[in-house]
Order: sequence, then C-alpha cells, then structure tokens
Amino acid sequence: MVFESIDTLDKPVPVQPVATEWLNRAGVSLDILRLDQLDPEISGNKWYKLKHNLLLAKKQGKSIVLSFGGAWSNHIHALAAAGHRFGLSTIGVIRGEPVELLSATLADAVNWGMQLHYLSRSDYRRKHEPLFLAHLLSQSGLSENEVHLVPEGGSNPSGVLGCREILAAGGIAPGQYDEIWLACGTGATLAGISLAASDELPGTQVKGVAVLKGADFLRHDIHQHIGQPLNNWSLLTDYHHGGYARTTNELLTFIKAFEDKTAVALDPVYTGKVMFAIKHSLVESLKSAGLCREKRILMVHTGGLQGRRGMKRLN
Repeated sequence: MVFESIDTLDKPVPVQPVATEWLNRAGVSLDILRLDQLDPEISGNKWYKLKHNLLLAKKQGKSIVLSFGGAWSNHIHALAAAGHRFGLSTIGVIRGEPVELLSATLADAVNWGMQLHYLSRSDYRRKHEPLFLAHLLSQSGLSENEVHLVPEGGSNPSGVLGCREILAAGGIAPGQYDEIWLACGTGATLAGISLAASDELPGTQVKGVAVLKGADFLRHDIHQHIGQPLNNWSLLTDYHHGGYARTTNELLTFIKAFEDKTAVALDPVYTGKVMFAIKHSLVESLKSAGLCREKRILMVHTGGLQGRRGMKRLN
C-alpha cells in the first residue's frame, strides 16, 4: 500500500459568509471558517491537533499511536483515518464496556485498522496516571519506546502547536474580525488560536464556548496550554445545554432552523452550541442599546459532523 505524506492536508480552508434574520437585526457580519471541509475523514480541528503528534511519532521512529475517547469520538475517528492514510498503526482506548454492535464511529475505526481496547468508566478516569498507562501498555504487549501516546482529544503541546496554524489556513488577516468564536472541550484549540491571534491579529478577541457542564476548571487548563499571560481570550460556561453530548429541544430546534436558512450543517455537541451562544449574546447585546452593531465575527467550524450519526433527531 502506498501511504500519503502527512503534509497533504496543509491546504487552504474556505471562509463562508452567512446571513440570518437575527444577524441582520443585530447589524453583525458572520463568517464561518469551514474546517469541516478540510477532508471528509480527518476533518475539523482534529487534524490540527493530530498533525504534529503524527510527525513527532514518525520522527521518533514510533509506528503505533495510542489515544482515548468515547464511542462517538471525533478524535478517535480522525486518528484511525489518519493512521490508515499515513502508515501508522493505531490503538483506541474506548470508555465503556464492549458491545456487540459498534457505533458507526468505531465501525469506521476498525475498518481503518484501529485496534480497540475498552476500559470501564472508573479505569478510564485513571488514563492520566503514568503507572496505569504503563500497565495498559504491558497488557497489550507494548512498551513506551514503540508507542506514541496522545491524550484524549489530542490536547498536548503538539496539539496546541497544530492549532496555531488554523487561522493561517483560512487566510485570516489583521483587522478582519473583532471576535473569533469556537467550541471548547479540552481547551487546546482555543489556546492555539489565542496564541496565533496574539501574534497576528492584534485587537481580536477569542471566545470559547464550553460544551461540558461545570467547565470553570478549563480556564486553568487553557492557561497551562498557552504557557504565557494573554488577555485576548475568554471562556463562556453557560451554553452547555445540560453537559457534554447533552442537548435541549431549544438547541435542536435552533440547529434545524439555522441549517434550513444557511445550508451549513452543525452538530449538537460542539458547533451547534457555539452558534446558539453567538445568537444569544447578540440578542442580549441588542437589549443594551445595540452594543453589537457593525461587529465582525468569525466562527470556527471545528467539524464533528460524523458524530451526528448517533443523533436521530438531526438525521
């Protein structure tokens, strides 16, 4: 089999303007950075968090990449596809007990050659412990010398480094946007984009929408990912709609209306919550004497659409 070079995904990403009644009423322009269109299998921000991890694994002569996720994980899906395409073996450590019928995400991963290893939810919470990781590798007959470990979601220094390339991929220029909005699960993408914006887009604020409940701890994690004092970012924690992978009828109704108007697909775990937060913030700003008028917003579409296969109401 002939494997592709990892740099084949270093290419421009389209930026799409959208219009809705609520944007027009607010007097705001909104563009979407369509990372979801980067690649049909390794799409969204997941590629940027994987890129330098895969390059590092190859540089160190490691032929196996191991990472973690749930049954509908975008990260696991992208890692399996990348390993298959770029010539690396992959292992997915999956939260929960094995089931007879795989999710569509895990079925794809197996078809791309990923080996699945299941952990109980209690053991899965120990995935950051060095001794537990060493035990996990030994159970599989592997050693640390042959396996490159990537944390859940790809959130490590290599992942942040890749996310610093996102704005450049969209050709985003200084002075083009007042705010950049994106979903925040682990904080690595927000950290990378904030670092890039600090260097390249003075005056632009980065707003992360936390997709899990009780996400105040993420501020510490984001500071750790950034590694330097920055005041160009903020984290909004009130738009989780019940928690990670939880939804509300209000959110699903909003996503359907937005898609009908713009033909841009969103997912209810990440991007739908971001767009909902943008609308809500604009409505609230309008109540404060039209403070949002003439604002220019970029929303980063971080992908995640493959996970919609598990959401019957949106299919």
